[in-house]
Amino acid sequence: MKTSHVGSFPLEFSLENVGLIAGDLQEIGVDVPPYPQLRNFVEIYMEPLVASGFVALRGESYFLNKSLQVEDVVFESRIEEAEVFVDRARSLGFKGLRAPVTGPFTLSSEVLLAEGGGLESTGIANADVVRTMARYVNSVLKYMERLGYNYLFIDEPILGVIVGTRRLLFGWGEGDIADVIETVFKGIGGYHGIHVCGRVSKRLFDLLVGVPVLDFLNFEFHDSPENTNIVNGEILSSKGKVLAPGVASSKRPEVESVEEIKGLLRELLAKARGRVDLVSADCGFGGLSTASGSRRDAYEVALKKLANIKKAVLDLS
Repeated sequence: MKTSHVGSFPLEFSLENVGLIAGDLQEIGVDVPPYPQLRNFVEIYMEPLVASGFVALRGESYFLNKSLQVEDVVFESRIEEAEVFVDRARSLGFKGLRAPVTGPFTLSSEVLLAEGGGLESTGIANADVVRTMARYVNSVLKYMERLGYNYLFIDEPILGVIVGTRRLLFGWGEGDIADVIETVFKGIGGYHGIHVCGRVSKRLFDLLVGVPVLDFLNFEFHDSPENTNIVNGEILSSKGKVLAPGVASSKRPEVESVEEIKGLLRELLAKARGRVDLVSADCGFGGLSTASGSRRDAYEVALKKLANIKKAVLDLS
């Protein structure tokens, strides 16, 4: 088993901090680290869309530019922290590099089609917007692959909302969602994964495990222990999928003991019939805080959590 991380850290955004995190992750022994997301995971990928004119930023909200008819919005920008991390990582001997890219469903859910309303007023309710976003995310992943990232992940927290136990929202069908994910990874090499935080329905698990292009399914299990009930090792094996579990809280500042993490990992290894890899915390640490309010203190807690995950994985490998 290898260790990994979903993406974000609670430090201020600076390229100096990106280099600092790279060294700290190497010292801990994280096998497949992501480039550190020190900015909002939506804003990072929405800024180029604003620059292209596909969406407009008004206040703190993104609106679809209806006057601009764009069939394909291609990523033609840079993510400087991703480039700096690659340069720093080359000398650190990691087993792989993970690119966390916000997925088309989640990006679409942040784009308003009209004033007011809830999710039904966003691009998530418009298949054309989501498909355009899928092609855009595909171009971002191609950029990440060119940089040297070989574990390409899309982060899709909104899928846990769209795909419930009994129904799918906004007219989406399971096949339609699978087709969007296939578009995202079309022509992309390396390993492919998806991260969905929060509670995951059995229906969503079954849907994602059936998407041929996906290799890794990354869910949280520490703060959402009910997710253990959806894991089916037989299906994982038959479909050639691997569970990438979150085994420590990304929200609570208490550091889980190695024994606690090992206990959860043992349960998941049994459920998944050993098909477990890229062990991480539940989600990114961007929202982690401590009583002191210090970002540095929160970062130190995050490092301790990752260190204990590494120790637990070594003990069970």
